[in-house]
Amino acid sequence: MNSAVGAADSDAPVGRVMTKELVTLKVDDTLRLADDMLNLAHVHHFPVFEGGRVVGVIHQSDLLHASMASLIRHPNDSPRAALGAVVVKDVMKPATMVSSDVSVRDAAGIMVDRGVECLLVVEDEKLLGLVSRTDLLRALAQR
Repeated sequence: MNSAVGAADSDAPVGRVMTKELVTLKVDDTLRLADDMLNLAHVHHFPVFEGGRVVGVIHQSDLLHASMASLIRHPNDSPRAALGAVVVKDVMKPATMVSSDVSVRDAAGIMVDRGVECLLVVEDEKLLGLVSRTDLLRALAQR
């Protein structure tokens, strides 16, 4: 769920447009759980935690690629069994983090420069939310 943006523009802080209600995973969760969460929660990004710290992120496309690879490696297993054989830490990517006062424009630039689908919004190592390409486009479209 996104917060109200109001008169959002490219100088608005990402804290005003980020998604605050997140579905998270742990490094030792399986891709089967990630797939279940994707289907149940209808989210596309999962911050990944280890010992209370954010250590990575999984995007829907990462999950799809890892799922396909797992199915190829385990051709005799059911799809659910193949997904259960892979843990999140083996497919997650490093998280790109920003503070809540970074502008929408700067966030977009970071995402393009680093080729990432989302940014995790943190303050004092605490996860506050996530800003996706869709969140940024929505904010810019409301101008």
